[in-house]
Amino acid sequence: MPASVPDPAQRPPPLDEPRLAVYGFTSDPGGIGKVMLNLVNAAATRLPVDLLIARRAGPDLLRLSPAVRLMELGDASLLALARYLRETRPAALLTNKEWANRQAVLARDLARVPTRIAFRVGTNLGAQLVRRHALKRSIRLLAMRLSYRRADRIIANAEGVAEDIVRFTGVDPARVVVCPNPTLPEDFAALSERPVDHPWLVSRGPPVLVAVGRLVRAKDYPTLLRAMARLRERHDCRLIVLGEGGERAAMERLAQALDLRAAVDLPGHDDDPYRYMRAADLFVLSSAWEGFPNVLVEALAAGLPIVATDCAHGPREILQGGRYGTLVPVGDDRALAEAIARTLLAPRDPARQRQAVERYRAGEATRAYLRVLLDLDGR
Repeated sequence: MPASVPDPAQRPPPLDEPRLAVYGFTSDPGGIGKVMLNLVNAAATRLPVDLLIARRAGPDLLRLSPAVRLMELGDASLLALARYLRETRPAALLTNKEWANRQAVLARDLARVPTRIAFRVGTNLGAQLVRRHALKRSIRLLAMRLSYRRADRIIANAEGVAEDIVRFTGVDPARVVVCPNPTLPEDFAALSERPVDHPWLVSRGPPVLVAVGRLVRAKDYPTLLRAMARLRERHDCRLIVLGEGGERAAMERLAQALDLRAAVDLPGHDDDPYRYMRAADLFVLSSAWEGFPNVLVEALAAGLPIVATDCAHGPREILQGGRYGTLVPVGDDRALAEAIARTLLAPRDPARQRQAVERYRAGEATRAYLRVLLDLDGR
């Protein structure tokens, strides 16, 4: 018997209040694990929550609230999920990955239960699909169309993501809703006050820019490095990029070629980027595409001035069309450098920046999720 299925003697008695199950959680450096933990932790203050995983792993789980019941499904996850649904009968099951979406609808069929299923989608589907071979793209689209049409609701984290879902899967737009990411944990203020030991931020000197994200093609760091080279022709400034990934070697070579090695630091991934944001002078996002850049929300919460590319999806929505940050064209290093220079000379009011993040706080965003998950029929 998989570890996720308790012995009958140990199984908790049925609860009168609805129970939420969350499936498809993964702990990764991209930030999704943190967002999902913020969601389940906040939801657990209002109703019973089960977090279903294949096996216990990842540092993010150290932040899991003791109010959340962690259940390990093991390798036979489809059958274990069906058994869980049949025996526990949660009111709703929220899934977060394509493989989890497919397993959820199949498991519900096997269990023959009325559990409501909602898919959470936080991916730029267009960018994901265009990079695939035509045959693989067709297979993935077919699988998505079959599973998405069987979900009770589909939750997108941005308007552009919702539009992608309708365009690529053909589902009824009325079944797709947008809920803000629960990006900011309840202890965000305390996290951002932790000391930072980077020498550029400890002893104040030239302005310091910070970027946060995996070192991958989607983040388009070459454009950012070329913008830095332009910027330093007129302004003395430095750049810290927090993240790790397959593009590190290429970035280091480009920084060397642009004579930026003394002005650009790549310290790697950091689980606590908030402290860097609090101490920096400006946050910059140079992405070619995004699903939803949580780092922009974190930068706003830290009160940082922001310059971001107007990529799909998220920056325009988060920054409210440029009200809370400057948007520049994707891949335009000249425009990026000029916008950074203007913003450094006339930074935005930190208190005003923080006004933009209320809907992304864990408690507020989770209430939006629960309205969708537990009142799917509008009752």
